[in-house]
Amino acid sequence: MIYNRLASAIVNDVYSGLAGLHHNISMSVEQLEDEIVATRLQVIKEYQLKGVLPLKDLLMAINCIPVDCKDLERCSECIKKDNGTPNMHFEIPQIINEFGYAAIAYIGSADRQNSFTFYISSDFTNKYQKYRKRGKNKPYVFIDPVPNENNMYDCYVFNAPMLK
Repeated sequence: MIYNRLASAIVNDVYSGLAGLHHNISMSVEQLEDEIVATRLQVIKEYQLKGVLPLKDLLMAINCIPVDCKDLERCSECIKKDNGTPNMHFEIPQIINEFGYAAIAYIGSADRQNSFTFYISSDFTNKYQKYRKRGKNKPYVFIDPVPNENNMYDCYVFNAPMLK
């Protein structure tokens, strides 16, 4: 991963700059990686707000994402107790949450004919999806905006029986 290389370069620069001054320097590479991501997102946001970088230039197409089954509950005790409820699942890179729903232009079928409704907040999914008059059986995607163990966002697909 490129963040690991950047964090390693920063650690090396700091250690070489403080070579004779301190002997017990401790830095967490994971914390540096998180800071690199946060700084990158902040710079992108500032450039977009200034109008230097249009939002459409920030979009990236990720085609044919592999879909697997994963439990929506991340608690291992809940999975053991209730035998789990596997849902179709895929991962996407972290998005800029300040842009909200404009950060994602399209989620849907590979031929780009059927777009799926997507929700970033779990409250909206649970409250309003089941009460929709039209399209409540149409596929929708819940995006969990908490990074997982791979520093990616988990996305769960519902009402899409033909998805492979």
